[in-house]
Amino acid sequence: MRKTFIFIVVLFLIGGAYLYLRFGPLSPQHALKKQLEHIIHEHNQANIQALSLDEPTTEYLLELPTDAVVESATDFQGGSKQVGYLVSRVGAKPLHVYMTVATNSLYHKLFPKWTLFKITIGPNGTLPSIRELQKTAESERNQVVAEEIIKWGEGV
Repeated sequence: MRKTFIFIVVLFLIGGAYLYLRFGPLSPQHALKKQLEHIIHEHNQANIQALSLDEPTTEYLLELPTDAVVESATDFQGGSKQVGYLVSRVGAKPLHVYMTVATNSLYHKLFPKWTLFKITIGPNGTLPSIRELQKTAESERNQVVAEEIIKWGEGV
């Protein structure tokens, strides 16, 4: 009887942990909502321009009120291990969002930490390919690592 009770408790804990991780703060949808709402709330033009793929997207995000919320976010619609594609709705227009994995550590391979990479409003027939975005993400990541090495070298 006691072993059965312990087994049920352990099974319940494992199931609860799975549901928490799957639908909680580690989900890409939650990360998308949290990061996009933060960007809109800040209303920092430089950050919005860096994330936007085109000028109409920049204008749309800057026109949104600072208290705008992300109304919906889909599951992944495509992508690779490093870049994922989701669709979200903020205000009247859908946003096509590309997210990238922040690090390549073992922990983040099990539980990826997704960050906003690029955003565009409705596709005018010109959504970038995942390969192009993946190359861009890798080059930006390499540039950040190189800058950190230079800073570290100057500090020594």
